[in-house]
Amino acid sequence: MTLKMLIVDDEPLICQGLSDTVPWEEVGIDVVGAAPNGKKALEIMEKEKVDIVITDVYMPEMDGLHLSKAIVDCFPDVTIVMISGYEEFEYARQALRIGVQDYLLKPVDIDELMALVKRVKQQMQDTRKEEQVKQETLLTNYLTQQLFHLPDSYHLAERIQDQAYPFRLMLLETINYYKTDQSSLSSKHIKHVIDKYEVSSIFIETHENQLALFLYDDEEISDQAINHLTSAMMETLDNEVFIAISSSCHDLNQISVLYHELNKRLSFYRGTATKVVTDLEAIPPKKTYNVDKQLVVEISDAVFRQDKAEATKKADQLFTEVTQKQLTLEQIKKVFLDLLDSIKEKGQETTFEQQTFRLNKEIDLLIFNSVEALHALLLEDLEEMIDYLESSCDNHWIIQQAKQYIEKNYQKDIKAVEVAEAHYITPNYFSMLFKQETGYSYSEYLNTIRINKAKELLTETSNKVFEIAEYVGYREYKYFVQVFKNYVGITPTQFRRLHSIEK
Repeated sequence: MTLKMLIVDDEPLICQGLSDTVPWEEVGIDVVGAAPNGKKALEIMEKEKVDIVITDVYMPEMDGLHLSKAIVDCFPDVTIVMISGYEEFEYARQALRIGVQDYLLKPVDIDELMALVKRVKQQMQDTRKEEQVKQETLLTNYLTQQLFHLPDSYHLAERIQDQAYPFRLMLLETINYYKTDQSSLSSKHIKHVIDKYEVSSIFIETHENQLALFLYDDEEISDQAINHLTSAMMETLDNEVFIAISSSCHDLNQISVLYHELNKRLSFYRGTATKVVTDLEAIPPKKTYNVDKQLVVEISDAVFRQDKAEATKKADQLFTEVTQKQLTLEQIKKVFLDLLDSIKEKGQETTFEQQTFRLNKEIDLLIFNSVEALHALLLEDLEEMIDYLESSCDNHWIIQQAKQYIEKNYQKDIKAVEVAEAHYITPNYFSMLFKQETGYSYSEYLNTIRINKAKELLTETSNKVFEIAEYVGYREYKYFVQVFKNYVGITPTQFRRLHSIEK
C-alpha cells in the first residue's frame, strides 16, 4: 500500500530537503508535491489525491492552523503532521485539538520523522482495513438479502444508499462429469487469483456448486481486466468451470436482476462447450427433439432381456443423439426420464415400485450440470433395473408379472405365446417356468381364473349362462360347459340351482 504525501512549508530548502533527502520509497510513501503555504496546498489537494500532509505552522496567506482546519473540514480522511519550533508549541497544541495527528519540533530529526510517518501509515492502514471490513460485512449482508429475497430486518437498503461504485457480478460453477475425483469450488484459490488484479471482491455461496462473486472498485472494471481475470480463473480451475459475468453496473438494487439474468443464460449454455457467458449473450431458441421410438423400444427390450451390454450400447446411441442436437440439460433430463417411464410401463405396476432411481425428477442440474453426468446416471439406472430383474427370486418376477397380466386380461383370447412375448422370453421357456413356479400349466391357470369368476357370476347375478361364458372369455358355450364340469364336477346350470337352494 503506497500513500501519497504533500509537504507544506514557506522555506524552499526545507521543502526540497524533506522531499529529496528522505528515502520515502522505503516506507511506501510517494511525495506528490510541495506548497509554500496553506492556500497553495489546498489547490493541490483539490486536483491530487493526498493521504498525508506535513505542514509548518507559520506561513504567509494561510498558516498551518488554518490549513489544518480546512483539511479536517474538507478532507477528513487526510492525516496531518505538523512541524513547529519550540516557541510555537502552543500552536501545536491547538493543532492537536483541531485534528492534527502528531507534531515534530524543529530542527526535524530524519529518523524521528521516518518513524512517525511509518507509525501514521500503519494507523491509516489499520483504520482503512477496519472500515473495509465493516463495508464488506454490510455489503455481504445486503447482497445475501437481495440474492435470497430475505426481509430487510436491519434496514440495510437505507444504510447502503451512499455506497455507489461500479461493480460486476460473476457466477462460478464447477463442471460435474460425475467422476469420483470431482473437485469442488475453492473460494481461497479464486480469491488468490482476484487479489492479483487488485479488485475488491465478496463471495456468496448461492448453491453448493455455485459461487456468486461481487467484484467492485473505485473505478470502472474494464472488459479487458475481466477477460484477463476470467482467463486466469479458467486456468486455475483447469477449464472445468462455467463462468457467467455481468456488464458493469452502479445500482446495487439491480443485483437480484443481474443474478437472475446470468442464471437464465447458464441454464441454456450449461452442459455445452461454451464455458463463459455474459448477460449480453443472446439466448438461443429452444430446439425441438423427437425421440427415436424404435431406439426406446430396443433399450426397453434389452433391459427386460437383462442384456447389460446391449442396453448400454443403445443408451450410448441415445446419448450421442441428444449431444449432437445440443439440447439443454433440462430437455436431456426429460428425454432420459421419459425413457425410464417407458421401461416401467412395459413391466407391471409393481415391477420397479421398490426401486429408487438416481435420475429422478428432483435431480439438481446445478450439481449434475453436464451431459456426461446425466448419461452416467441413466446408465446406472438401467443397470440397476437389470440387476433388480436378475435378483428377483430367480425369475419369479416374470411369473408374477405374467399372473398379473393374465388376471387383467383373462376375458380376452390371450395365448401363452402373447404373454411370453410381452415379457421378453421364448414361449417354451415361459411354459416351463410357469409350470415350475405355479404348479399349473398356462391353460390350467387361465381356466381356473375364468371358472372362479364364472362361479361368482352364477351365484351373484341373474345373467344367462351363455352370457357369463362369453364374459369370462369363452366364445363357445359348449366348450365352457365342458371346462366348467371338469373343474367343478357339475354343469354351470346345476351349480346355479344348487347355490340358489342353499341361499
